[in-house]
Amino acid sequence: MRVYNHRFALKDLYEFEGFKFCDSWLDEGFILIELARTKVTGTCPICKHRCSHIKDRHTRRIRDLDLAGSEAYLEYEEWRITCSCGYEGVESLAFVRKHSRCTKRFEERAAILCQVMTVKDVAKELRLDWSTVKDIDKENARKSIVDLRYAMPKGIGVDEIAYEKRHKYLTIVRDIDKRRVIWVGKGRKEETLDAFFRLLGVRKCRNIKVAVIDMWDPYIASILRNTKADIVFDKFHIAKKVNEALDKVRRKEFAIADEEERMNMKRKRFLILSRQKRLDDEKRESLQDLLNINKKLHCAYLLKEQILDVFDDKQPVRAIKRLDKWIRNVKDSSIEQFLPVLKTFKTYFYGIINYFKHNITNGASEGFNNKINVIKRKAYGFRDLDYFMYKIYQSCGWKASQ
Repeated sequence: MRVYNHRFALKDLYEFEGFKFCDSWLDEGFILIELARTKVTGTCPICKHRCSHIKDRHTRRIRDLDLAGSEAYLEYEEWRITCSCGYEGVESLAFVRKHSRCTKRFEERAAILCQVMTVKDVAKELRLDWSTVKDIDKENARKSIVDLRYAMPKGIGVDEIAYEKRHKYLTIVRDIDKRRVIWVGKGRKEETLDAFFRLLGVRKCRNIKVAVIDMWDPYIASILRNTKADIVFDKFHIAKKVNEALDKVRRKEFAIADEEERMNMKRKRFLILSRQKRLDDEKRESLQDLLNINKKLHCAYLLKEQILDVFDDKQPVRAIKRLDKWIRNVKDSSIEQFLPVLKTFKTYFYGIINYFKHNITNGASEGFNNKINVIKRKAYGFRDLDYFMYKIYQSCGWKASQ
């Protein structure tokens, strides 16, 4: 049975450490709550000791949670203190951050709204300036970062994402086992990933057993120098290169085809690049009609299907044998568009073999990239790069509660 407190009063909502409710006014559409101090000392934010030496006093007014649909403000006396530890400045208060114009509980409300709304919409809803809401959200997102000393990855996935035009990238490192982003760095150079390994530490770098990346040489060089991990190339990037070769065959065959064959090939790109096992009967029949009239395209399509089937094979030894056979099939086919793919396979063969050994992909990183792109589109881009990086940690990061 619910017990009601019949003695509940407005003052019960405004009890803070070192302060108590004193008085309230309704003034031009907003409510003003006056707080009185209950202690004659201030708290040092550095050593947390109480200080009796008050250098200055001034009255502050800050925004609090709305009350009965009206804006509510707290008014109180803030002190500048001098502490024996050497600190000289504003005292530490439990209910408000230093120099903030809002209470902590109001900031928490704004930060929650920012996770589901744009900063502009939150500012409109709370009747605040856009920059104030942005600063609140930035500070809240920054607090969600966990230091790398708490991360102990056995496997990492490394990918990049563009944060601005003209090839400006961020490097995203995730813990494969924890499925969380653990580090974000500016750029995608060798030095960028080196910075992550320096922060992680030599001992933890040695514990990394596998690194899943795309075929980006700066990342490869950094991983080889800083770890003893097996490098695994994501099968989706390999499939992408094969699909690009197949699409080049399709475009060339379309260019030299007669009018009737062109009509059959039109609007069939999706069918050609799709896995056959994912097509329904009608689409599979339409695809087969197209392949029956173009031998070269049919051969290229079969090569694409074969290599993707190889990467679906869960038996490493058998898969590697099938891969060798596929390479011979490509050479025998004499399809020139596939020759660059063979060159790529030769250069990065060690990472392709490691895929069959570990059977992991960078799919989760691609999923995080989609999530990050949603964050970016939601804000119509970020001029403050630190803010963007904090939002990535907040949305995809390894939070302390996890």
